[in-house]
Amino acid sequence: MQPVVLTTERLTLDALIDADVDVMTSYCQDSVLKDAVPIPWPYERAHADGFINELARQWWAEGSEFTWAIRRRGEPLLLGVVGFNVKSAAIGYWLGAPHRGSGFMPEAVAAAVNWLHSAEHTDIRWEAIVGNVASARVAEKVGFEYTGTAPSLGQFRDETHPLCWHAHRAADNAETAEPTDAALPWPRAFETDVH
Repeated sequence: MQPVVLTTERLTLDALIDADVDVMTSYCQDSVLKDAVPIPWPYERAHADGFINELARQWWAEGSEFTWAIRRRGEPLLLGVVGFNVKSAAIGYWLGAPHRGSGFMPEAVAAAVNWLHSAEHTDIRWEAIVGNVASARVAEKVGFEYTGTAPSLGQFRDETHPLCWHAHRAADNAETAEPTDAALPWPRAFETDVH
């Protein structure tokens, strides 16, 4: 399938392009991202090039993963990324350090979730390394229900499955995998702030 473009009041979510390679490489030097996102480490330009010009394009074409660049409307600069893996039904996201704290991520994730629900992905999963407060705050703001702590759905770079917080968000008209009253309170003993 072709990449789907989404817009919000302040943002455009569109396909990653070759012009994003150097910016992504720069953002991914951030040790905070290293500890929260399963990116290669040390992160090199070849990693960004392969991700943008090969993997993200291939995933869109196959319909196996949807990866959006986050940009301010009308501006080309890459701010961060939102991605959704179809097989695991999991959403993930990150922002470059200069763009954190402006409320961009809840806006971007809400747009992606709304489109995913409209495309019949009715139950979306979220996970973040235990302690990743900012990611949890985004998920909570967007309406995800916290379901507990468990190993990660996917492998981390060291082939382990670290402990993660988990949540899900069902479409408004979908039957949830778990009853709403089974949702747990979101963790409040936060230690770090990543997104």
